[in-house]
Amino acid sequence: MTGKKRKNNGPDGLPASAEVVILGAGLTGLVAARELARSGVKDILLLERDPRPGGLLKTNRSAGVTIDELPHVFFTKDKRASAIFREMVGPVYRYRHRLGVMWKGGYVDYPFQDNINQLDLEDRKTALRGLLEPRFERAPAEPRNLEEFSVRELGRGIVDLFFRPYNEKLWQTPLSGMGYKWLSAKIRLPGAAGLADSILGGLTAGRGEAAPHAEFIYPKRGGIESLAEGLLKSLKPLAPVCGAEVLKIDARRKIVATTRGEVRYGRLVSTLPLDRVIRLAGLKECCKPGSRLRATRVICLQYVLSRVNLPPYHWIYVPDPAVPFYRLTRVDLINPGSAPGGKALLVECALPPGAGNRAAAGLPSRVTASLVKLGVIKKKDIKKLWVYDHFPSYPVPHAGHAEDVPFCLRRLEAAGIVSAGRFGEWSIYNMDHSIEAGISAAEKILS
Repeated sequence: MTGKKRKNNGPDGLPASAEVVILGAGLTGLVAARELARSGVKDILLLERDPRPGGLLKTNRSAGVTIDELPHVFFTKDKRASAIFREMVGPVYRYRHRLGVMWKGGYVDYPFQDNINQLDLEDRKTALRGLLEPRFERAPAEPRNLEEFSVRELGRGIVDLFFRPYNEKLWQTPLSGMGYKWLSAKIRLPGAAGLADSILGGLTAGRGEAAPHAEFIYPKRGGIESLAEGLLKSLKPLAPVCGAEVLKIDARRKIVATTRGEVRYGRLVSTLPLDRVIRLAGLKECCKPGSRLRATRVICLQYVLSRVNLPPYHWIYVPDPAVPFYRLTRVDLINPGSAPGGKALLVECALPPGAGNRAAAGLPSRVTASLVKLGVIKKKDIKKLWVYDHFPSYPVPHAGHAEDVPFCLRRLEAAGIVSAGRFGEWSIYNMDHSIEAGISAAEKILS
């Protein structure tokens, strides 16, 4: 691509105008820029608030390690997204996943609902009673929230044993306050026959794909940030302008005001969080639905250890509300070069709304103490520890999600703003979805 020479730059190096301005140089923004450039658009300006581009695609490469700040693996049935990922990252490791649930001093295989026969007798009775209780007579024809849907599909017993404590710990939201239509894309629901086999130890419960990520790949070099680096390389000489936080969007005059000056645009793509962009654009009619949008704050702790006492699961789900983390990732089993000469463990914790910096500051000691108490690690085996604070991390699919989000997206579109990506569309996107969102945003601009 041949970059267009910038004219009339402001004092901070920001051009006075650009044919297309893209807000956010994360995965969706970089893919959108790539697609536009490949289609012949030369005057593209990428604005990024952070000191370096990549969004959530960040990898800790200090002290000889290669550990992602947030856990990432790539899985998809989308050939277009897969081709872009492979082209950008180069050689990959390929795996069939091994997943577990930390359970009462031991472990059971994940998905939990497919492996009830691995529980003790009392827990199996609880699961069975939940399926036999006469709840269907009182259940609404159409579930109103994730609580009603999960009870209908799994029974009250499985919901109370695992599904509720794990998901409320992850999302920091009651099941009754969440929508459910996202769930089928994340887990396989076994149905009545599958649940019977799961409880009785039959053969069919484990058949088929346990989850969409049953097979996944991971870059052999550079961690997940190699994906962002590959996209940036494909865009040269175009480079994002970093350290440019958006302060206001004037959709009528087509001007974006940033901490580095103002720029006039012809077309605008935003990958910023949806609740933020509607405030920046002054869309008063979106204030109510926007106020209902919530996201999780996730603290990730990276441990480099001389040894770790865990089964060889790639990641482990932790539903116990008394334990401060909800998931463990064995990074060294996914990326053998992540911690040369040691083991790499990534621990994820979700903080409740309104939790202050004091709660975040106290997490490392609490997490370490919990890992030691559970017998996962010994303090003497800790070689390095890094802590990363991510907000927003995962958009919460609240109960009104199916109405609130499309309404806000329509109002932004009417204002001439294409909102795209995980946060721009407030959806639980994996990397393949974010890639496709970037392609779709570019197609809207080109049309």
